[in-house]
Amino acid sequence: MKRLPAMPEFLAPLPLCAVALMAVNDRWLKPTFHNALTGKLSDVAICFFLPLYVSALLALVTRWPRARRVAVGAGITACLYTALKVSQPAADLFCELLRPLGALLGITGFRAWADPTDLVTLPLIWAAVRYSRAAAHERPPLSASSPTGVSA
Repeated sequence: MKRLPAMPEFLAPLPLCAVALMAVNDRWLKPTFHNALTGKLSDVAICFFLPLYVSALLALVTRWPRARRVAVGAGITACLYTALKVSQPAADLFCELLRPLGALLGITGFRAWADPTDLVTLPLIWAAVRYSRAAAHERPPLSASSPTGVSA
């Protein structure tokens, strides 16, 4: 059986927390509070985790290094997010394209509103790129199999 490639840029606590934040916000916080903060929380989460998620998907189909995958993920995220936030027809089309996939997963009621003020969250895409670069430079912990023979 072929091993899946490593996807540490997405399968890490911070990006997965961003996914959880979006889920909690969209499912419970927005319907309960429906205010300016809940309106932006999912946008913050999406702009952070989506470039890393696209990078992880690219790891499944390419042999590109992480830096290239994250850069492509950032570009795709910036273009798609901007289009959805400045064009209601683009947002409607995106929701229409998601409906069949959502139906398979039991998710209904896709809605998106073009809101150019949401573009204030675009810097989170840059933060995701910086996060990935920093994570790539972290040293793995020493283990019993390390050259020093010292376990962590």
